Amino acid sequence: MLQSLMCYRVARLLLLTSFIGGCSASLPECSSELISSWPEAKQQINQDIIQLTSAEFQGRKTATAGSKVAQTFLISRFNQLGLKPWQAEFAIPFTFDYQFSTMTGTNLVATIPAKVPSRRWRIITAHYDHLGQKGGEFFPGADDNASGVAGMLAIAQRWQQYAPVDDINLMLVATDAEEPGLFGSDALVKLLQHDPTIEVELSVNLDMIGHPDRRRAIYMEGEKNLAQFSQVQQQLMQQTQLCIRTHRRNLLSGRLNKTDWLRASDHYPFHKAGYKWVYFGVPPHVQYHTINDTADTLDIDFIVAVAETVYQMLSIDKLTVIP
Repeated sequence: MLQSLMCYRVARLLLLTSFIGGCSASLPECSSELISSWPEAKQQINQDIIQLTSAEFQGRKTATAGSKVAQTFLISRFNQLGLKPWQAEFAIPFTFDYQFSTMTGTNLVATIPAKVPSRRWRIITAHYDHLGQKGGEFFPGADDNASGVAGMLAIAQRWQQYAPVDDINLMLVATDAEEPGLFGSDALVKLLQHDPTIEVELSVNLDMIGHPDRRRAIYMEGEKNLAQFSQVQQQLMQQTQLCIRTHRRNLLSGRLNKTDWLRASDHYPFHKAGYKWVYFGVPPHVQYHTINDTADTLDIDFIVAVAETVYQMLSIDKLTVIP
């Protein structure tokens, strides 16, 4: 997640008729057993995370050799999934000023066009950059944010196989330069604002979705952008038994701190531009921004459940609040 904030952070939905009529029950307990209809996704998610966190990728720091390796890998995964580039190529470079110099980052943008031509777009973002190397060690960034990227790829695979809504285009963006300051998502939003063929209905940001706390809940921000959020929350939690919670607080160094989750990750440029957005992530943990953020510390079943939950949420036709 955003390093400059200097804080820790960490099958289709039921038909609309049953969705509206069946939401009066209380929310499931967070101790409930996860239920997934995506057992085949577990192995691929694990493989993607292991690959992204390997020594060859050198911690995936922006504008490094490790970042180039990550880009090559992710483009190969896009091609394997049969995704289409948004522009001429998957890789879309951008420049940004950082620490008295101009740097170049690279967003990787893929699409799944709607079956029926439409201007309706829903976007998933997950940053692939991390902290790189220091001395003889590298920062694997398994939860931050190989977990989010792997979850996004799993959603893309499912959407290709079972597109739940005929007239919604899906855009999948592995953003760069999130760690130094959300520069990749900022560059993406500027391009979207100048494309009259795209009407962004919702942006979903996945950042650290693999290391749940003892409540085993995924935390979400931006719920005010969803129509009938309490009903959406109820229905999604019934689907996978994954707990969805909002309004996180952090206990750091023995004192309670409130993190500014609005500005914490790649959803913030979408917010500034007036787009509807939601953000999924887990609370802080001791591996965050350390060399111990490795693949073996993650809960892969939890990542699968988060990916399935996001897919089901994006399957809802009338999803966002009308401006």
